[in-house]
Amino acid sequence: MDAQRRTRSCSRGRMPRDEGTARGSRQICIPMTRDVYDRIWDDAGQVRQFLEPLIRTSPELFPKGIEGNYQLTGHLPESAKMPGIRLRQLRLPDGSVFTLRPSFVMSYMTGTVDELEHPLMLLSLGVPCWAVTEIFGHNEMYWHRHLERLGRSSLVGTTVRDPARLPEDLAADEHHADWCGEKGYVAFTAGAGCVLGVALTDSADEEHLTDAYGQFARESRDVKPEYAPKTVNTDGWFATRNAFRALFSTIVPILCFLHGFLKIRDRCRKARELHDHVWDVYRATTASDFRQRMATFRAWCQQSNWPKVVLETVTKLWNHESDYVVSYSHPGCHRTSNLVDRLMNRLTRFLYAGRGLHGHQSSCERRLRGWALLQNFRPFAPRSGEPRKYQSPAHRLNQKQYHPHWLHNLQVCASLAGGGPYT
Repeated sequence: MDAQRRTRSCSRGRMPRDEGTARGSRQICIPMTRDVYDRIWDDAGQVRQFLEPLIRTSPELFPKGIEGNYQLTGHLPESAKMPGIRLRQLRLPDGSVFTLRPSFVMSYMTGTVDELEHPLMLLSLGVPCWAVTEIFGHNEMYWHRHLERLGRSSLVGTTVRDPARLPEDLAADEHHADWCGEKGYVAFTAGAGCVLGVALTDSADEEHLTDAYGQFARESRDVKPEYAPKTVNTDGWFATRNAFRALFSTIVPILCFLHGFLKIRDRCRKARELHDHVWDVYRATTASDFRQRMATFRAWCQQSNWPKVVLETVTKLWNHESDYVVSYSHPGCHRTSNLVDRLMNRLTRFLYAGRGLHGHQSSCERRLRGWALLQNFRPFAPRSGEPRKYQSPAHRLNQKQYHPHWLHNLQVCASLAGGGPYT
């Protein structure tokens, strides 16, 4: 007799958005190490001297109005979690109060950068929480909560510190995930080598995907209200394309050529000559050249004796010629989904290590967003004998970093919960 399967009761619906003040949006994180903290933190004059050049060079880390005047109003009580650490407060002329936190202290006072650098690096690489617990102690929920705390900040606002650097060309797809024993979909948006949107939904229809991708749209418009990306590469799923059209009226969906090739390859893996002909069409440099190569490819296929299932698939490829040729009108767009596929491969390993997603939609999404921020900020793998120009995808996108240590830099970028004077 089969045993009855137990499943955890959880909410699979999105909670109504809270229009109030987001948690963490009143906390300013500044690049500061422990030795600098010990030397100047108790002296208001030295703290002010430290802040003044930072406000001039990096105003995006601070709230509006701080350039004119502000008042350091003293210390908060000593942290019960971190003895010896006391945060400071400052007040703006309009009466609003903000908390100052040095970047070596993690958000929610859960530890220091030195203590959590290596555990978070392992979590970003898909190492399961039980293995991190074996090495660094605590328990699995302790490490789950660290990811969720990171995920409370704006994913777009934390990653893109300069509104002018919001990517104009995107790539998007849905990752199928096991969510508490049932099917779930992670709406995944990428641009400029970074993860810019991850949202969980229980259906892949147009309504649910519009809501899921809408999180990326809201966060990007918090950074740049007039933001309107030019193109988005998708796999052709009508709900994905319609969702982006609904969110960005002027966006142009680009059909992924790679997905067309993969459907052919899956039906004839050993037909290398056919594969080469398909990619020869893709390598066309102009729209007219693409049409000409596609016509040549079509004539070649019709003269060959291919099985019916293969011929049906290549017929679909050349029937989409007008969809593929759109990309030549938009230089810089993504003609294939390689950008989003590479990042989703990492998500696959991350979800497999945790045996899928467990819990309510809100907590699962925060965990995914925390993982995404680690992907954007953790260092690139070293190259033998070749120093890298940029430390991480976020460094490459922003062309700057606030601290040479990657986790310090992530903490500073999450100042005001990823907001800034543009919000």
